[in-house]
Amino acid sequence: MSTMGSFGEVTEFGHGFRSHFLHDLKYTNLNHDEAARDPHVTSMSDSYAMSLILNIRNALRGYQKLAESAPDRFLRYQYVDLLNKSRERISTLLNAPVDDCVFVSNATTGINTVLRNLQYKEKDCIIYFDTVYGAIEKTLLSIVETNPQVQLRKVGHGQDFAYSLPCTHSEILNALSQTISRVIYDGLTPKVCVFETIVSIPGVRFPFERITKMCKEYGILSVIDGAHGVGQIALNLTQLDPDFFVSNCHKWLYTPRGCAVFYVPARNQHLIRTTFPTSHGYVPVSTANVRQVLPDTGKSPFVSLFQFVATADNTPYYCVPAALNFRQNLCGGEEAIYNYIRDIAQRGADLLAMLLGTEVMDDLDAGFGLKTMGSYEASVHREGGTYGWTGGLRDCAMANVLLPVTIVGATTRGSISMGPGGAGSAGGLSPALRQSSYGFPSAGATTASTTASLRAASGSSLLDASVRSSSPLSSPSLYASGPIIIQEEDVMKHVEWMQKTLLDEYNTFVAIYQYDGRLWTRISGQIYLELKDFEWLGGVLKALLERVRSGESLRGKNAAPILRDVDFGNLAITPTASRQGPGASVRRYDAASGSWVDG
Repeated sequence: MSTMGSFGEVTEFGHGFRSHFLHDLKYTNLNHDEAARDPHVTSMSDSYAMSLILNIRNALRGYQKLAESAPDRFLRYQYVDLLNKSRERISTLLNAPVDDCVFVSNATTGINTVLRNLQYKEKDCIIYFDTVYGAIEKTLLSIVETNPQVQLRKVGHGQDFAYSLPCTHSEILNALSQTISRVIYDGLTPKVCVFETIVSIPGVRFPFERITKMCKEYGILSVIDGAHGVGQIALNLTQLDPDFFVSNCHKWLYTPRGCAVFYVPARNQHLIRTTFPTSHGYVPVSTANVRQVLPDTGKSPFVSLFQFVATADNTPYYCVPAALNFRQNLCGGEEAIYNYIRDIAQRGADLLAMLLGTEVMDDLDAGFGLKTMGSYEASVHREGGTYGWTGGLRDCAMANVLLPVTIVGATTRGSISMGPGGAGSAGGLSPALRQSSYGFPSAGATTASTTASLRAASGSSLLDASVRSSSPLSSPSLYASGPIIIQEEDVMKHVEWMQKTLLDEYNTFVAIYQYDGRLWTRISGQIYLELKDFEWLGGVLKALLERVRSGESLRGKNAAPILRDVDFGNLAITPTASRQGPGASVRRYDAASGSWVDG
């Protein structure tokens, strides 16, 4: 995909952007959402393009140098102007009043700041979802420890009113509505609801717009953990109008870590009495005259509260303008980025699922198979001004692919089944009649005869033989060697081994996790990725899963390598190529001759 910068330079998303990022060029980064990925200076000849990249990587160093060269001048007079410029830029991006936006180090800090500032009464109840980020759930448990009058109610799998992914957004909303009704019936007061824009594990888009609206209808404070929001999806906080919102800038917006925007509308700013830790911006109610260490900047009490929070390196906050300049001038703007990273993640997920003979976690519509995600329609609706329309779980730059592993002893509520030859049916349709959201046929329907239609749906250049790097479209299923079976009690051992082996031997990483009795992997889209990266990942995961089948993942650190026992011809990838990453010379299946060839 090409984007046009403001100065007329054409930039290609894909592997050409790898050089702008700090990770090793030999490392295939398919887990962008895990931590910061700020672009850095390259040897580009265009001086303006170089300055944009310098403004992200080297501006950080410049601000740090400025702070150290004259600390008192910086802390007393200089840093506030830099901070205000960043607040102005981020507030414009989010369509929010500038004085409603401040910075904290990360989303966890922002959520803690809200929950620990609120005053709780007897029988108050905090509602949250079972897909909550682990640190936030521990925060909630800590709140109950120090406020025993507060009760928690979880919505989701295993609860009174359950949903289990994959499901529709409507099912999630229905489960929340029933939970709220039950809380009220039990004589409790639903005070707060904590939820996410995009869930971390599994990586799906949540119906946060409609949950926010539901909270308003019930008089519940909406606390949005938008850790994976800004930089990945379009956000309009004035229209969304949550009670509290926090989002990491260092995950998807390309700022250095740690940097998160914390939004509190004016109506609720009086509820945030202190930062954590409490610092110079705090003004006690009981004391009229409190000595101020730092000069008065003339800002509102809320903004002043967060201007200086203890001694810390806050220079990542000042890099927001540089990151936004990079995105606008070198990447072609926010919408271009949103569309590409979502598209490459979802197409890559469908391809990966097809190669593994499984499925992508998608919205289910009972009786009609997988529901179309409609990402392009989402873009049209946003451009037309219809806010809040989403295409479902997959309307984001993360996706989840089922691994062909049976966990003995695990319970499941899902409707996707697996068997010899690929994926089973979901919602009543056979695999031969199903098609995924992005035009890739389901695994069970994938044959040489479907290759032409696949290329037509995805663009012939994407999957042409000249760019293939691992398994072909008609790759044999892993089930050809029998099912991969592991025990419930061994799941974490297998997962830890697989993830470490991905890093140590294959120079890549994807999250592997158990959800609803099945084993999944989560992938991420980013502007430096291409479809063949996910095709390469398919070959890597096949090789890895064969090693799991052999029992290597339970043999311990001193286990002998099992690679010699793996039929890499059948897996369409050589041991050497699996370590070199996409672009290496590997074997592919030639449908015309019916044999594996070097290519």
